Amino acid sequence: MKKYVVNTFIFFAILLTSININYAQEINHGSWGISAAVTGTETDIVFPIWTDNSNYIAPAIGLTSIGSVNTDLSAAVVFHHYIEFDSHFSPFYGFRGGAIFGMPKTGTSSTDGIAGLLAGGEYFFNAHFSMGVEAQLNFTFSSKFSVRFGNPGGTNINTGTLVYASVYF
Repeated sequence: MKKYVVNTFIFFAILLTSININYAQEINHGSWGISAAVTGTETDIVFPIWTDNSNYIAPAIGLTSIGSVNTDLSAAVVFHHYIEFDSHFSPFYGFRGGAIFGMPKTGTSSTDGIAGLLAGGEYFFNAHFSMGVEAQLNFTFSSKFSVRFGNPGGTNINTGTLVYASVYF
C-alpha cells in the first residue's frame, strides 16, 4: 500500500510540474525569502527559493511542543508552481514531502513520513511581502511506535489548511 501511494504521488507530482502555461503578466517578488506558516497548533518556518518566475522550492522546519508529554520536530521540502493571474495575485499548486520526528518525554521516539499535494493562492502586496493560504491532501506513513495519528505502523490520508506570510529579498 505504501509503495502504491508513493508511486501515485510521484506520478502526479511529475504531471503537475510539467504543465506549462503562457502568462500575461509576471509575479512581482524577490529571489528568496522567509515565511511563517501556521496550521492548527503547528508553526513552521519556510525558506522559499525561486528557481524561475513561476516556481519555488523551499525547505521547511517546524517545532511543536505538546505540554510536558512530547516534542515534534518536522523537516520538509515544499514545491509551488504558480499560475500567474496578475502582478499581485497568483493561484498555485504543488507538493510537499518530509518527516515528523516525535520525541516523547518517556517512551520510544518515532519518525513518521508525510507526502502531500497542495493548492492555494498568494497575494503579493509588493516585491517584498505576501500572504497566502493553502489546502493540503496529505498521506502519512506512521512508524510502529507512533501515536500521532492513532494508527501505529499504518498509512493515513488527511486534509489540512495552512496560512502564511512571506518576506522576500
